Amino acid sequence: MASQTVLVEREAGIATVTLNRPDKMNSLDDELLSALAPALEELAVDTSVRCVVLTGAGEKAFSAGGDIGAMSGGGMFAGKTAGRNEPWETAAMNLRRAMEASAWLHEMGKPTLAAINGATAGAALSLALACDLRIAADHAVFTTAFAKIGYSGDFGGAWYLTKIVGTARARELYFLSDRIDAQEAARLGIVNWVAPREKFRAEAQAIAQRLAAGPPLALRYMKRNLNLALTLHERELLDLEAEAMIRTGATEDFRNAAAAFLAKKTPTFEGR
Repeated sequence: MASQTVLVEREAGIATVTLNRPDKMNSLDDELLSALAPALEELAVDTSVRCVVLTGAGEKAFSAGGDIGAMSGGGMFAGKTAGRNEPWETAAMNLRRAMEASAWLHEMGKPTLAAINGATAGAALSLALACDLRIAADHAVFTTAFAKIGYSGDFGGAWYLTKIVGTARARELYFLSDRIDAQEAARLGIVNWVAPREKFRAEAQAIAQRLAAGPPLALRYMKRNLNLALTLHERELLDLEAEAMIRTGATEDFRNAAAAFLAKKTPTFEGR
């Protein structure tokens, strides 16, 4: 269930998930991270939701990543019971549970869009990379950040970034932790679009609306194929593509869309 640090709004098939700690640059603390994965899991199985948008509150930051104050004090995922510290494995298990947020964004059977409204660092960058698509405001800046504070990185960022920009550039961005602007992020393929600050929310909403209006069953199989293309052999993917084409071709959505195409009308997809 979402907390006050993770706000979930549903409207017209779009679920907007907002990281809501603007006074702390939407940094990720225990409370927020404990709420985020369950909120995304709920949206993944909600058939009324056709697109999920992940964003940050305000205009300054999407998220600064992990809450350094909480981490430096040993509070993040520390695993304390009855006044004693638990083994480090307990903290690792708690962190791994929170990291399911990345898996839900990447694997749920509907499109996910990161609407990056400002500075993005560390684990928050990983969460954005886990989404299918990304739009950034033109004042946004990006950094992996982990090397600057002696951390190795989490939330799948190493995997997602390597797939997006290639291994050499991903290593550069991780090892050196340089900060890049929105235009450079677009050039590297880290974001799909850059929008002016004053138009950013409207443009992100327009993309979400287009995704939500699409054929949900076809998009589910399409996303599955694209995800599996990262790891499967070509011939295995050909088999799955053939099965998915026959499956989607048997839906009402396909029949109605084919009729609309022939009649030069815009189709409406019902997800069946």
